Amino acid sequence: MTNSLICSDESDTISAGVELSESISKLITKKSVVVFLEGDLGAGKTTFTKGILKGLGYGELVKSPTFNLVEIHEIDGFKIFHFDLYRINEEIELEEIGLDEYLQERKAVCIFEWPKIAENLIPKPDFHVSIAYTSPSVSNDRKIVIS
Repeated sequence: MTNSLICSDESDTISAGVELSESISKLITKKSVVVFLEGDLGAGKTTFTKGILKGLGYGELVKSPTFNLVEIHEIDGFKIFHFDLYRINEEIELEEIGLDEYLQERKAVCIFEWPKIAENLIPKPDFHVSIAYTSPSVSNDRKIVIS
């Protein structure tokens, strides 16, 4: 499955995340789900995550985990771990924050912003989301590709 769309504002990006949450909802009953989010700084990775959480029924504030490295949200008996690995320089740092424990959680969704540093430590993603500006000098549009 590869889906591509253009989002022109924050609400479009949130809607795209809500759309992906439908597929996540189907998988979470069977296994934990891993989502990779890739894109430049400010491209909309956390905004997309807000949409995923909204679609899963989460109604509270969703903020970037940049300084905490992980934000934890609970919804109807399962957990969502939202990681931002931008500031991670070495795999050992992920071991120190207990990455293995998060990944072993049953009925969980693990969302990774900047997943490249952890590729050797985390399972292959169920969903890979790429967010890129279509033409930053001309518009604020972003192309989102979900595979």
